[in-house]
Amino acid sequence: MKFVASLLLACAGSIWVQVADAATMTDSSAFLWRPDGAAAAADETGPSAHPDADWYRSDFEIERDWIGTAWRRDSAVFADDHLALRLAPVTDASTDKDFFGAEVQSPGNYGFGRYEVVMRPARAHGVISSFFTYTGPHFDAPHDEIDIEFLGRDTTRMWVLAFSDGQKLPGEFLELGFDAADAPHLYAFEWTADDIVWFVDGTEVFRVQSQTPPVPQTPGKIYMNIWAGGPSQRNWSGVAPADTQTEARYYCVSFRPAGIESPQCSDTYTGE
Repeated sequence: MKFVASLLLACAGSIWVQVADAATMTDSSAFLWRPDGAAAAADETGPSAHPDADWYRSDFEIERDWIGTAWRRDSAVFADDHLALRLAPVTDASTDKDFFGAEVQSPGNYGFGRYEVVMRPARAHGVISSFFTYTGPHFDAPHDEIDIEFLGRDTTRMWVLAFSDGQKLPGEFLELGFDAADAPHLYAFEWTADDIVWFVDGTEVFRVQSQTPPVPQTPGKIYMNIWAGGPSQRNWSGVAPADTQTEARYYCVSFRPAGIESPQCSDTYTGE
């Protein structure tokens, strides 16, 4: 079973809404973000400055049993050299969910190009850490989505998947050959009109080519989140113990539009 971002967004009554018009849906500006403030100034070909404050921090919950988590702003913490998305047990009466989790989303929409993230997912049974693009009916657009996800019960594997106009494309659990929760690694995907190619530490690991349906075509927002699955997700995610406290860490995010040369996370990633 798979986390479906369209349900998350469509059902969230208090979620921040930025309905994109035709102009914003074609946003293709490059950016490079690090929480140490290392985003470069914008020029004709370089990345746009993307401060920590540009990321919208979600604060809402969904009354569905596939997710056992309520997003809270203060669970997303920008530290000196990383963004920490934290998950912990609920300690007050503000929600019926079992856990508080965290999610951030980009203010703009991004289309064809290369997406990179340096991250360390959470190692915890029943917990999911992710990096993905999404747009859907909540934004007056088709449900188009491209995913990188880690299940905390086995962080030696990565789950990749995409949706095109609401239809699921082939996805797969990929054996990494290392434990992703031990240290940060570079994960990426390249998205064109004809295919999506996923990479781990610069090596291609999976590819989806144009078919019926074709690959996604609609620009979307960039998301990072951590959440615990609910009862209907137990066969996929497992069930998080009631005392689970964990976090996923993100060290760099970049987007480079197709056909443009600009700095990205892989330029400085050393794997150390």
